[in-house]
Amino acid sequence: MPCDAGFLVALMTHEVPKIGALMWIATPTFDEEPSLDDVEQIASWRWPVFFPLGAAIRRRIFVAIGVVDIPEALRAFPTLRSGHRSMGYTSFTEVDGVRHQLGATTDATLPIYQIVNDTRLKEMVVSGWRPQDEW
Repeated sequence: MPCDAGFLVALMTHEVPKIGALMWIATPTFDEEPSLDDVEQIASWRWPVFFPLGAAIRRRIFVAIGVVDIPEALRAFPTLRSGHRSMGYTSFTEVDGVRHQLGATTDATLPIYQIVNDTRLKEMVVSGWRPQDEW
């Protein structure tokens, strides 16, 4: 997907019904639309977010480049956090589609359980946003 920082790459690792595609956003951006070989060489990923990928592909906001092997470190559903400053944050993960609450967390670097649209995703990448920015 093109943005002000170049072309951003996302790797869909999980589909959560009624929520969307869990996508890891690549650290590098590309000056030109990347090839499948370029994507296979990515070794650094920023954070995951939920995104309405099917609709974005149908509307040609995102272009599907192809299928790549998911890196070992991204295969398991990640530990995410939800909540907010006044009530505190809790962490959870999913195994075989079943959510497992892990309890309260003070780890500001945990990815946030959030759904973003294409405009917000572009803003996050261009600004260098990190999960700890929302703590």
